Amino acid sequence: MQILREKTSWSSAKHNVTNMDYLINDQQKMVAVRKFGDNQPWQEFSKPMSFSKRYRSFEKLKEPVPTEFVKPFCPDPWENTSYNSLESFM
Repeated sequence: MQILREKTSWSSAKHNVTNMDYLINDQQKMVAVRKFGDNQPWQEFSKPMSFSKRYRSFEKLKEPVPTEFVKPFCPDPWENTSYNSLESFM
């Protein structure tokens, strides 16, 4: 396993792009991601995802492989919606 920190400059992007840290397994698949710096938790995926280094730059971090993970944040679209507002779209 290796931990990579993205160092890509996104100055030409029309929107704000945040570089993250990636936990990559021996098959070059992404196992977990850490957003917004060292003090954030690692978010582990239920299965490894494909990962491409194309057009991006990285540095290898020399820190221990994490053992504690959280599930990735995915907002529930139904959480802030009432049934009445859904009926207006039907």
